[in-house]
Amino acid sequence: MPPAVAPIPPTALKQILELYGYVVIAEDDFNWVLSESKNEISEPIIIPKAGDLVAIDIMMQTFIDAKMNLQTYFMLKEKVLGKNWHSAAAGASKKPTLN
Repeated sequence: MPPAVAPIPPTALKQILELYGYVVIAEDDFNWVLSESKNEISEPIIIPKAGDLVAIDIMMQTFIDAKMNLQTYFMLKEKVLGKNWHSAAAGASKKPTLN
Protein backbone atom coordinates (compact mmCIF):
# COMPACT_ATOMS: atom_id res chain seq x y z
CA MET A 1 0.00 0.00 0.00
CA PRO A 2 1.45 3.40 -0.95
CA PRO A 3 2.11 5.92 1.83
CA ALA A 4 -0.48 8.60 2.55
CA VAL A 5 0.19 12.32 2.49
CA ALA A 6 0.18 13.67 6.05
CA PRO A 7 0.55 17.26 7.26
CA ILE A 8 4.13 18.50 7.65
CA PRO A 9 5.63 21.70 9.11
CA PRO A 10 5.54 24.78 6.83
CA THR A 11 9.34 25.07 6.81
CA ALA A 12 9.61 21.48 5.59
CA LEU A 13 7.21 22.13 2.70
CA LYS A 14 9.24 25.21 1.76
CA GLN A 15 12.48 23.18 1.85
CA ILE A 16 10.90 20.47 -0.32
CA LEU A 17 9.92 23.06 -2.94
CA GLU A 18 13.42 24.55 -2.81
CA LEU A 19 14.94 21.11 -3.44
CA TYR A 20 12.51 20.75 -6.34
CA GLY A 21 13.93 23.93 -7.88
CA TYR A 22 11.75 26.72 -6.50
CA VAL A 23 13.18 29.87 -4.93
CA VAL A 24 11.69 32.29 -2.43
CA ILE A 25 10.93 35.50 -4.32
CA ALA A 26 9.12 37.30 -1.48
CA GLU A 27 8.01 36.77 2.08
CA ASP A 28 6.25 38.52 4.92
CA ASP A 29 5.37 37.56 8.49
CA PHE A 30 2.65 35.17 7.29
CA ASN A 31 3.71 33.59 3.94
CA TRP A 32 6.56 32.61 1.65
CA VAL A 33 6.10 33.23 -2.07
CA LEU A 34 8.07 30.79 -4.24
CA SER A 35 8.64 30.69 -7.98
CA GLU A 36 10.53 28.44 -10.36
CA SER A 37 13.14 31.16 -10.85
CA LYS A 38 13.79 34.71 -9.71
CA ASN A 39 14.29 35.72 -13.35
CA GLU A 40 11.47 33.75 -14.94
CA ILE A 41 7.85 34.74 -14.49
CA SER A 42 5.81 31.74 -13.42
CA GLU A 43 2.71 31.25 -11.32
CA PRO A 44 3.85 31.79 -7.72
CA ILE A 45 3.23 29.26 -4.98
CA ILE A 46 2.30 30.66 -1.59
CA ILE A 47 3.15 28.68 1.55
CA PRO A 48 1.73 29.84 4.88
CA LYS A 49 4.17 30.23 7.77
CA ALA A 50 1.55 30.05 10.55
CA GLY A 51 0.75 26.86 12.40
CA ASP A 52 2.69 23.76 13.35
CA LEU A 53 1.54 21.83 10.24
CA VAL A 54 0.31 22.69 6.73
CA ALA A 55 -3.22 21.51 5.93
CA ILE A 56 -3.55 18.64 3.46
CA ASP A 57 -5.67 20.69 1.00
CA ILE A 58 -2.94 23.35 0.82
CA MET A 59 -0.26 20.70 0.35
CA MET A 60 -2.17 18.93 -2.43
CA GLN A 61 -2.80 22.20 -4.29
CA THR A 62 0.90 23.01 -3.92
CA PHE A 63 1.82 19.68 -5.54
CA ILE A 64 -0.59 20.38 -8.41
CA ASP A 65 0.72 23.93 -8.91
CA ALA A 66 4.34 22.75 -8.81
CA LYS A 67 3.57 19.78 -11.10
CA MET A 68 5.16 17.51 -8.48
CA ASN A 69 4.11 13.88 -8.40
CA LEU A 70 3.73 12.10 -5.07
CA GLN A 71 6.72 9.84 -5.63
CA THR A 72 8.93 12.93 -5.93
CA TYR A 73 7.28 14.48 -2.87
CA PHE A 74 7.94 11.41 -0.70
CA MET A 75 11.56 11.22 -1.87
CA LEU A 76 12.17 14.91 -1.07
CA LYS A 77 10.24 14.69 2.21
CA GLU A 78 12.53 11.88 3.32
CA LYS A 79 15.57 14.09 2.58
CA VAL A 80 14.10 16.97 4.58
CA LEU A 81 12.43 15.18 7.51
CA GLY A 82 13.86 11.68 7.51
CA LYS A 83 12.19 8.39 6.71
CA ASN A 84 10.26 7.82 9.93
CA TRP A 85 9.35 11.41 10.79
CA HIS A 86 5.58 10.95 10.85
CA SER A 87 5.55 7.87 13.05
CA ALA A 88 8.12 9.42 15.40
CA ALA A 89 6.26 12.75 15.51
CA ALA A 90 2.93 11.06 16.24
CA GLY A 91 4.20 9.94 19.63
CA ALA A 92 6.25 13.05 20.37
CA SER A 93 5.01 15.80 22.62
CA LYS A 94 7.38 18.47 21.33
CA LYS A 95 7.74 20.14 17.93
CA PRO A 96 9.59 18.09 15.30
CA THR A 97 13.06 19.17 14.26
CA LEU A 98 14.09 19.44 10.63
CA ASN A 99 17.14 17.67 9.20
